[in-house]
Amino acid sequence: MDNALSRRAVVAAGLASLQAQPPEPVKVGIIGIGLRSRAHLSALKKLAAGSKITALCDLESERMAKVNQELPAKAEMYTDYRELLRDRNVGAVVIVTPGYLHHEMALAALRAGKDVVLEKPLALNYREALDIIRETRRTGRIVCVGMQRRYTRTDMEVQRIVDSGAIGPVRYINYEEYRNDWNPQSWKYTDPATGQKTSWRFLKKTSGSSELEFSIHSLAMACGLVKSPMARLAASGGVVHYTGRDTRDLSSILVDFASGARLNYSFSCFSPRAGGKLLVIGDTGVLRRDGGKLTLSTAGKPLEPVKFSDDASEDGAEVQLYKEFFENVRLRKPSPLSPEAALEPAKIAYGAEISISENRIVTAKDFPAL
Repeated sequence: MDNALSRRAVVAAGLASLQAQPPEPVKVGIIGIGLRSRAHLSALKKLAAGSKITALCDLESERMAKVNQELPAKAEMYTDYRELLRDRNVGAVVIVTPGYLHHEMALAALRAGKDVVLEKPLALNYREALDIIRETRRTGRIVCVGMQRRYTRTDMEVQRIVDSGAIGPVRYINYEEYRNDWNPQSWKYTDPATGQKTSWRFLKKTSGSSELEFSIHSLAMACGLVKSPMARLAASGGVVHYTGRDTRDLSSILVDFASGARLNYSFSCFSPRAGGKLLVIGDTGVLRRDGGKLTLSTAGKPLEPVKFSDDASEDGAEVQLYKEFFENVRLRKPSPLSPEAALEPAKIAYGAEISISENRIVTAKDFPAL
């Protein structure tokens, strides 16, 4: 009896010791070391206790080598992403490449048994998006689509207020975004037929659309506030200011959701000083955002400044994204930014492209279910 108790005590002590040990760092491989990768690298360095960058991949070896020199420990370097996926010292892959490569690379990473952080957008079209969802489900891997703006302090506060019921059910959202043009240092795509080099964000075949590449953050927020699928939409837009591109520099989208809520979204990338605003109207109140300032009106009272909740994190959005992703990986728990979650805002962007190019109203029937 004493021996049995002793064995149980030893086993219990061993389990307690294991539970007290910090989890193994998630071993990360990064595909794409361009401008956008800087935010990912910065976040991962801040979370070095829970992760380790073990592999890098980029077509430009010199740029990759420079990044490698700044890491706490040297990572393997590859110029072919398929070689990185074969690296057994990589458990999770971060895909930071232009959108037209997302479908191919995400499927390959999943089939290689890797968990994935996939920069937005999910995919350039609905068919490719469904492919990624199916493969995620089949493999059981954890996939996080990088719509990190949901972790910014202001966006989190807007979501918290709406979820609290302070303004009642959401009936109408007016979202206006006015910005400057894309970074001129963005990677240039070389046309194989002509040899002409163009920023990848200027071309539909490499970025899908401006709505997929930029507006997707705001469309995701609208979907998160409404919590209802798109029922129908109409859109208008085009290239009205710049030349040498086929992705729009101006667009407007009107969306009806299945719940009856409405979204009126407008975007321009040639008006850097115009700012932007968000207005969320519910049955019992109004929430307004101008820049980083929030004001709230409930029960017909005047708009008053919102005091941000005390539990808001001071970490950057990318750090928050990775904290949650690593926790999801350890617990084998689906990400809040799963491919399924990323699909709803993507459908609005896909729908806007269809509506403008085909001059028609788009409905949910344009997007057959899985």
